[in-house]
Amino acid sequence: MRVFCLLTGVLLLTACIDDQDLGHYVAEVKARPATPPEPQPKSKEFVPDTYQPGSERSPFGHPQPENSKKSEASAANCELPNHDRPPEELERYSLDNLSLRGTLGDQRGLSALIRTQDGVTHRVTMGQRMGLNLGEVVGITPDELILKEYILDGRGCWENRETRLLLSETK
Repeated sequence: MRVFCLLTGVLLLTACIDDQDLGHYVAEVKARPATPPEPQPKSKEFVPDTYQPGSERSPFGHPQPENSKKSEASAANCELPNHDRPPEELERYSLDNLSLRGTLGDQRGLSALIRTQDGVTHRVTMGQRMGLNLGEVVGITPDELILKEYILDGRGCWENRETRLLLSETK
């Protein structure tokens, strides 16, 4: 076995001794003429715009919000989520981190099996909350879970959005 290793080592070292081919290749590459770089694209000529203080916002002032005053009439017509209740466990997770793994049915109706990114499976029924957007379970079918989420619209009101979690094979 030692003889075989010794012969293999000697064979590998003799292969590295002949570097004439490498020297010829390097000399050939250095002898090639250099290719000139591509020309720069033409840029458009800059035309300054004149500032007219009477018709435009001052560039030096602080920006003002579009709706600086909240209208009490519009806030009164908004549907507001209940913030006075304690948060449920699945409200800590984004819907991206939750997956519908199955449904169970009994005399009380369907319930959904929701798996978190931690690998923990929770049983969810109608009316329970989940997701970061105050989602409430409003429907459970054999292949999907329907949530009503509350999203701030930027004017002090909350909009309802229906979101569906579809039954997932693996995650």
